[in-house]
Amino acid sequence: MVICNCLFTSETTEMKDFYKTLCDEGLVEGSRADKGNLEYDFFISVDDPKRMMLIEKWESFDDLQAHSETELFQKFRPVCKANGVRSKLAMYEE
Repeated sequence: MVICNCLFTSETTEMKDFYKTLCDEGLVEGSRADKGNLEYDFFISVDDPKRMMLIEKWESFDDLQAHSETELFQKFRPVCKANGVRSKLAMYEE
């Protein structure tokens, strides 16, 4: 299993609004439906509304790689940039 922890931060955008945008763009539902996805959950910080963590779990690295090559995933970076959101990714195998 491959686990990805992605921290989202912004100086201007509250994560509840960013999460809504991700949902409106179909990125959340689409990612959850990708082959090999086991978990795709978001957690907004109770102390800082401009911080959010995404925890993803994938059956294999190949599934994660295939996800990252989808047309839907290619929309992800531009959506982040348009909303002033930065991300940091930590990935490991379990």
